Amino acid sequence: MVISKTPLRISFAGGGTDLPSFYRHHDYGAVISTSIDSYIYVTIKRHSRLFSEKYRLNYSSTEQVDEIDKIEHPIIRECLRFLDIDEKLYISTIADAPGSSGLGSSSSFCVGLLNALYKFKGQSISAGRLAEEAAHIEIDILQRPMGKQDHYAAAYGGVNYLRFNKDETVTLQHVACRTRNTEVLFGSLLSFWTGVVRPSESVLKEQDANNNKNSDILIQMRDHAAELLYLLDSNKFSIERFARIVHEGWLLKTQLASNISNSRIDKAYALALENGALGGKISGAGGGGFLNIFAHEENHERLISVLAPIGLSRYKMNIDSNGTQVNIIA
Repeated sequence: MVISKTPLRISFAGGGTDLPSFYRHHDYGAVISTSIDSYIYVTIKRHSRLFSEKYRLNYSSTEQVDEIDKIEHPIIRECLRFLDIDEKLYISTIADAPGSSGLGSSSSFCVGLLNALYKFKGQSISAGRLAEEAAHIEIDILQRPMGKQDHYAAAYGGVNYLRFNKDETVTLQHVACRTRNTEVLFGSLLSFWTGVVRPSESVLKEQDANNNKNSDILIQMRDHAAELLYLLDSNKFSIERFARIVHEGWLLKTQLASNISNSRIDKAYALALENGALGGKISGAGGGGFLNIFAHEENHERLISVLAPIGLSRYKMNIDSNGTQVNIIA
């Protein structure tokens, strides 16, 4: 039995510039993000000969099929095809957070599944190769309107500045996780679950179509990622400045597509700013998921108490520094 454990992620700046429709035409895109201590687990084992079906799959649904082509779950189907696996298999998955909540869950699942399947075959693969192959499956094979940032966050773990180059290469600059700056950053972070899930494709499809006319906005958002990297590497780190850049990026992001924000999110964010929040943004593509805000610790309880009555509950997050991992149980 092989079990993989793969982190979810939150992004601070640059989201949208990792889409091919942007970085292929503007030299590069850039994102700064962190993997978090919430995970997706994938279990793989040889399916018992006592069962008649070839593949038994347990996720939010259950599938029992005999051919790869009949598998309905697109990522499972294409990962098995990609690795040319023809064995009788049982595959199950469980996650610490709901899917479609802006934490990059589909990409984490794809990375974790590939990692587990490679280990099942007796192969160890680099984080970079896992990220690139997972991105290839979701973007090129499944034709999803998405970027590569989530795959790299899941594969490598930690806080990273990711640069998506015009020639399709990716440059990763790792930010040391156990520093005063990251301690201040995560000590200031409050994440609130909105209770709203939405497929990222519903937001990213419109954003992707608008990327040409939004290029000036996206260039500013790309530059924000570099500014945050500079701050995190600086001995004069300021959470006020960090949060202000995230805030500016969120205001820019809401201009990229019509469904990135809504009246409920706007109300919650305005209420947070009125009660001590320094800045923040919705996780992922937008439209729901988690509202991540930064505030001095003395304002945390007040923010939790004013957002609870409008249906936002706190969800604690911290850094994951390991990326995707695999264990084998004999």
